[in-house]
Amino acid sequence: EEKRRKEAEEKRQQEEEELKRLSDLATQEDKGQASTSEHDPLLLLVQEQLATQKAEQEKLKEDVKNLSEGQE
Repeated sequence: EEKRRKEAEEKRQQEEEELKRLSDLATQEDKGQASTSEHDPLLLLVQEQLATQKAEQEKLKEDVKNLSEGQE
């Protein structure tokens, strides 16, 4: 279970790094010739993925807490 928690945490960190990279890329393009409206779908997708990941992380934290309490 500790291994599963660590794997979930590593996956979450990788996903956050990817979302940050995508967000940074969109921001860099906005500063150039691209307009913000061209990136709205991408930004919405990134925001949706981030919200989903946060919800999953909270569920994992709750699961770990419940497992820890069960072992006491």
